[in-house]
Amino acid sequence: MLNKIAVTGEGPTDMGCCRNQQPDCTGDDFEVGAVAHLLFKLVYHHLPEWNADLLDAANPAAHMSFVLGSWLGQQSSARRKIRPSTRVKKGFVEHAQRAEALAQYALSHQHELAAYFHDTDRLERQDLVEAIEEGFRAAEFAERGIALVPKPTSEAWFICATKPHPYQHCTQLEDELSGNDRSPQRAPKTVLGQHLQNPDYTRHDLNELVGLLDVTRIDMPSFNELRTQVTTAITAVCGQ
Repeated sequence: MLNKIAVTGEGPTDMGCCRNQQPDCTGDDFEVGAVAHLLFKLVYHHLPEWNADLLDAANPAAHMSFVLGSWLGQQSSARRKIRPSTRVKKGFVEHAQRAEALAQYALSHQHELAAYFHDTDRLERQDLVEAIEEGFRAAEFAERGIALVPKPTSEAWFICATKPHPYQHCTQLEDELSGNDRSPQRAPKTVLGQHLQNPDYTRHDLNELVGLLDVTRIDMPSFNELRTQVTTAITAVCGQ
């Protein structure tokens, strides 16, 4: 049965943050970010009915634990080092080490899944994904670890659902949008603000958007890859 997911991210607007000023939190202490909310909605959609019926669909925080990235970095330094290799390129080792530490946290806290979020931005997406996957593999958590890596950023997924013709031709967003917010016309945050008609949108606004969007209609390579990872992980936990 799937009941808990350990997650980490870059900032409060993506996976969320802790209200209790601690390096990890769950339940009422976890301020859920929009990407964590989106992940939970996707997981819930693909769960077998018998498992979904046991979860609180309206309360993702009850089924997720947030772990601070800097804390994971400290933990990884105390474990065996993952070094640059054919699977982990130079410059991506930290992501592999933190993913391993997140998986270790999930194992020690009886969480069935772990999800490591990081925007692609200007990085090579496949190198980032492979580093995260290697971290999960090092912790013997490969099938239950999710490399949550949008292209270029998570805003692209939200833009897909909010643009003038929602959910249509969204693949091109991955190349049209810039991974650099200093590119004003193509910056994902700017474009999303235009579609929301609110350039100062908040985490609350994004969570409301996630509640309304249809996860089955987002058709983009990075999101489809996420969907495949989620279904694979659910099968590993719940069986066929």
